[in-house]
Amino acid sequence: MPKITIDGIEAEFETGESILQVADRIGIEIPRFCYHKDLRWAGNCRMCQVEVEKMPKLAISCATVAADGMVVYTKSPKVVKAVRGVLEFLLLNHPIDCPICDQAGECFLQDYYMRYGLYDSRIPLNDKVKKRKVLRLGDMIVLDTERCVLCSRCVRFCEDVTGSNEFGFSNRGNRTEIGTFYDAVVDNPYAGNLVDICPVGAITSKDFRFKCRVWFLNTTPSVCPTCSTGCNIYVESKNGLVQRLRPRYNADVNKSWICDKGRMSYKLINDEGRLYQALEKSGSGFQEISYESAVEKGAQKLKDIASKYGNDKILAIASPKGTNEDLYLFKKFFSEVIRTPHISLGETDGVNNASVMEDKVLRRIDPNPNTVGAGLIGIKADDGKMTPERVADIINKNGIKALYLMSPEILRDGATSQPLRDALKNVDAIIVHSMFVPLSDMPAQIVFPSASYAEADGTFTNYAGRVQKIKSAIKRKESVKSHSEIFQDMINKLGGDGKKLSAPAIFNELAGVVSAFSSIKFSDIGDTGVQLKL
Repeated sequence: MPKITIDGIEAEFETGESILQVADRIGIEIPRFCYHKDLRWAGNCRMCQVEVEKMPKLAISCATVAADGMVVYTKSPKVVKAVRGVLEFLLLNHPIDCPICDQAGECFLQDYYMRYGLYDSRIPLNDKVKKRKVLRLGDMIVLDTERCVLCSRCVRFCEDVTGSNEFGFSNRGNRTEIGTFYDAVVDNPYAGNLVDICPVGAITSKDFRFKCRVWFLNTTPSVCPTCSTGCNIYVESKNGLVQRLRPRYNADVNKSWICDKGRMSYKLINDEGRLYQALEKSGSGFQEISYESAVEKGAQKLKDIASKYGNDKILAIASPKGTNEDLYLFKKFFSEVIRTPHISLGETDGVNNASVMEDKVLRRIDPNPNTVGAGLIGIKADDGKMTPERVADIINKNGIKALYLMSPEILRDGATSQPLRDALKNVDAIIVHSMFVPLSDMPAQIVFPSASYAEADGTFTNYAGRVQKIKSAIKRKESVKSHSEIFQDMINKLGGDGKKLSAPAIFNELAGVVSAFSSIKFSDIGDTGVQLKL
């Protein structure tokens, strides 16, 4: 392979790689504003200039293709002088309002300003060109044109990724300004990514604006749960509350992007309607009971119904929003302990739709992160989506006396379904896992408070069969349990061995039983996941 030497480090490279790309790969940092690895090259900021032996002038490393035998210097006096000159031009009319800017702490310009020591401006503050500030362009972003360094990342993103073409430049010289035509709103479903790719504080998040400083955030890698794509994300929290979600780079799944629906899904985790205590039906409403009491009563109800009517009078419906570990224990509980033949998957049309795109960027029509994982474990959505009417039909045809739901979606969707309401009148026990406080008329006898994906460990299997980890980002309340914990406690209450396994241990047990997962261990699943051989 051809080789290039950068700052004394020799490296091989692929044909077509730029100097900057090779430098990034070998850990040499070159300043940049306009370059982004998932956008086409622009070469307009001039920050990434390098010195190349036998070249008469400095070269912009983002748009200069590496050549065999090339020798490059990124920190020579000539390079440093050029970069300082570019920075000075960018800072001439910049407001330098870092103390009140949301980008402080993750701003390229702020970092370079401190690194290259350009603290004193030759332009008096009153002579700086003033531009428009605080332009609210829709529900997701706020634009401050004074802070813009004209890198064109937002322009290229809207042209090449979303195809919505909202942004462009107007005017000339030091009055050049970024914006939308007549300040039109940016309403494409990926607008939040403009905040992520803006290297300065020109585009900030309307939701996160002035919420907290980024250096106070705890960052945890995870996976978005809002569709079957399985986009990689960072869950960022402070004081036990999730403050924002950001995309995490994965070249095989989502590159550097996430959709706005996924980005804003964190609000459900912090919702005031979260359920934090187990509930038992009492009259026309519910009363709080301890988690241990809920396990005791729930297990006893299932045992009594199986004894009185038979195991086949229990219907269990899993949720494709659960992890592989949750679903494995769900199936183990109902197949091996309860031994009911009536096990199905709710909230999805099945694996056939898991890969169908909703748009041309990332989103898929299946709004669940683990439909494929459920199918591989042996829990399938037979004959289409488990609608309230289908559940009513199964209850009536099989004389079901107990209904166990891993999610309350069926009951919420069926609140106006007369067939389901009529069918449930003949069911003696309904046990539900729920993140949220149920309505008082929900026909459930026991409700377990369940953890969100940001409060649990485990794995999802996306539409393509890629197994990816989620990690607990915030500490949940003691009375709130993951699905896996609930199923293990129910199993142990009905004669299990008393063990409580961690997510890695459950996954390794699963891999020893489910053939599709047999080739991997939990420790094999890196930050970007492992692809199953389906």
